[in-house]
Amino acid sequence: MHLKRLLLPIACVVLAGPAAAQTCTFGNTGIDFGNVVLSAGGFQSSSGTFTANCSGTPGQTVRICPNFNAGSGGMDPSGDPRYLTQGVTRMRYNIFRSNGVGQVWGSYTWAASPRPPAMTVTLNGSGNGSASQAMFGRLYNQQGTLPTGTFSSVFSGTNTQIDYGYAPGFTCGPTLSSRVQQVPFTVRTTNSTSCTVLATDLNFGTHLDLSAPVLATNAIQVTCSPGALYEVSLNNGASGATSPVLRRMTNVASPNSITYGIYRDPTRTLPWGSTSGSNTVSLVGTGLAQSLTGYGRVPAQTTPRALTYTDTVIVQVTY
Repeated sequence: MHLKRLLLPIACVVLAGPAAAQTCTFGNTGIDFGNVVLSAGGFQSSSGTFTANCSGTPGQTVRICPNFNAGSGGMDPSGDPRYLTQGVTRMRYNIFRSNGVGQVWGSYTWAASPRPPAMTVTLNGSGNGSASQAMFGRLYNQQGTLPTGTFSSVFSGTNTQIDYGYAPGFTCGPTLSSRVQQVPFTVRTTNSTSCTVLATDLNFGTHLDLSAPVLATNAIQVTCSPGALYEVSLNNGASGATSPVLRRMTNVASPNSITYGIYRDPTRTLPWGSTSGSNTVSLVGTGLAQSLTGYGRVPAQTTPRALTYTDTVIVQVTY
């Protein structure tokens, strides 16, 4: 018997095809600081969100480079600050990668050093994935002299260039791929008209005899937005006085009181009251603190029982 071998060649074939092309779409809410009061001083903060939705080969990772340049308002050559504008007037601000004082969200396509955050999206079994990144905006302090109204900066065209590609082959850099997208957004705020007021006590001191007039002064400090016309009035105190020169200091332990007045001038001839256009003080705000002086006078009168006499006067700023 002869044994025969049957040899059947088996071909092993591996079909290698290109990975599915990655495709991403992006969104950006922009940053709206809303109505702010720069004359009050201090920083103002707000935030927005950048989003990415990608598709492609399941399991692949897409690297995203969200380049934000200067915006229409421009920037300092260093990249910090950027500017919001109202005509030719500029307001200092910037966009940061983290909350509070942190790294500026910049761009690989400008000369300044700050760079954008590199985001990644890992595609799931269906080849889809998404990610988002918060953008943190901050208006800088010490801008109280800026005019009121709306300031803005528009990011469009080359001011917002979002590049992406499969990692690790794709890296962020100044040379952009053909996939780059321009995703417009706006940063804006409105500087509102506002006033603040501070006042010191009007202290006439200690006196054993009121047979001669007693004088004293206090300070009133008003800070209003530039160009705001405002009026400062003083009511007649807690005693229900009918005249700004007949206010009364009282003590619950005594039926007596001490009559006094507050005036707008050092000679104590112009009473300071609450009748608009008659005995109030009117000024125009500059964005800086403006100081006023209340000139107090206790006229000669019968000396009451030795106690501490007080009154409460309300300072009102109308603008």
